[in-house]
Amino acid sequence: MVVRSTYSFVLTDVTGEKQYGYCRRIKSRDKLSSLPEVYCVLSKIGSFELYNNVLNRLEELHGVSEAAVHGFLNATISLSVPAPGSKVRVQQLNHKTGRMENVEIERPLDAHRLEHVELSKLLQWLTIQQVTILFGSVLLERRVLISCSHLHLSKLSSCVSSLATLIYPIKWECIYIPMLPRQMIEAVSAPTPYIIGAMSEDLPAIQRELDDDEEPLLHFDLDTGTFLKCYGDEDSLLPSKSVSMIQGELRSLIGRTNDDVAADNTAISNVFLTFMYKLLGHYKEHLIDFQGCREIDPETFVPAVRRYLRPLLDKVKETQSFSMFIIDIGNAGDCESV
Repeated sequence: MVVRSTYSFVLTDVTGEKQYGYCRRIKSRDKLSSLPEVYCVLSKIGSFELYNNVLNRLEELHGVSEAAVHGFLNATISLSVPAPGSKVRVQQLNHKTGRMENVEIERPLDAHRLEHVELSKLLQWLTIQQVTILFGSVLLERRVLISCSHLHLSKLSSCVSSLATLIYPIKWECIYIPMLPRQMIEAVSAPTPYIIGAMSEDLPAIQRELDDDEEPLLHFDLDTGTFLKCYGDEDSLLPSKSVSMIQGELRSLIGRTNDDVAADNTAISNVFLTFMYKLLGHYKEHLIDFQGCREIDPETFVPAVRRYLRPLLDKVKETQSFSMFIIDIGNAGDCESV
């Protein structure tokens, strides 16, 4: 029997260019003395589902032979990355039949949609209220730290990636470290917004790093299911009407308890997409050209939404992630539907 875990990380160089890492850690229960093996794919393209398909195939070949693994890797590396919404075919020798077969690897149309993230698991690990608080904190670009034992790396990585995608169609543009290396502990004292996942075993060192840090921090610990640090205004991050809507919709999907795993990821993602549409869905009507660039008209954008949403939208429009969202629309030459 094989025990596996999947996790991801992001490397950012001094110019801000990102490189994404996707890992599959495999250990056989039949070989208790053996060390786990890790397959790691590095790419400048962020697409969890695409590389998860590659890792799934590697796991299938794991234990067959090293030749099978290397053959698949060499065949895959030789191909160009498929365009969004398309797929590539990798020729691979089937070691059972001795025949060549085509393995299809598909890249999702939109890598930033939420369907590839296991949101139903997020709602098992956190209460609905905790999810709402973390969603609001990410939307407003706060410093968010998630910690978990090293025994549950997949849980930590999944939770962090889920939070980063909840604000779709906005893409998180600030510091993003799904799993913080011990050599980079000082990153937690960065004065800028971040989403960081850290191992609980490193919390003493993290606390020493934060001792002289005066910036507020939201710290949620997955092991205990509690917030260890808060900003203090978490109850007022989102309008009460929006909180009631989000939490009511989530309860209707997962039942009256938080252990109903039948909740569908797409349905859960639609709860947040509906809220984001109410907040930002009118942006196309307020784009203006300014010195060759497309910008939001500050005079009309915020007043155009419902009164109860205006204070929140006034803050969101000042975030770096929202600014990049508008810039990306301008670079694309057309407006994308929310």
